[in-house]
Amino acid sequence: MIVLKRCASCHISIPALPNITKFEVIKGLAITDGAVDISSLTRISHIHLFGIAFIFFFVGLIFSLATGFNKWLKATVIFTPFAFLILDVSAWWLTRIDPAFAWLVIIGGFGYSLTSTIMISTSLYQMWIMPGVGKLATKMLGLMIVIKI
Repeated sequence: MIVLKRCASCHISIPALPNITKFEVIKGLAITDGAVDISSLTRISHIHLFGIAFIFFFVGLIFSLATGFNKWLKATVIFTPFAFLILDVSAWWLTRIDPAFAWLVIIGGFGYSLTSTIMISTSLYQMWIMPGVGKLATKMLGLMIVIKI
């Protein structure tokens, strides 16, 4: 009933779309084709591991110049996206075995996105905004010294 009410009007009138007014057509469209084949997964894994790892390397290199962080905290933040990337790509392979591992893909992607966002945001803040704040503070301090004299 929902399909007829909300979808069928377009699917009947547009020839490029399948006619979903028949249950057999919907059933055929809803069939899953199973897991990704090993050769495709290997190719995609290599591309992602090498490509994203290079991005994390350069972001981590820039973040290593950030100020105001304990060296152990900074090292942990730099290392974390690499660990989540390995978790993410490993979960692709584990999901082929059992779909329950798909949660690890979400956790891995969220983890490396969050930590790389922290590194990028901190680096951009310290490069673009902090120098201006420092100049303003120096100017205001100089103004305060002039007023006291």
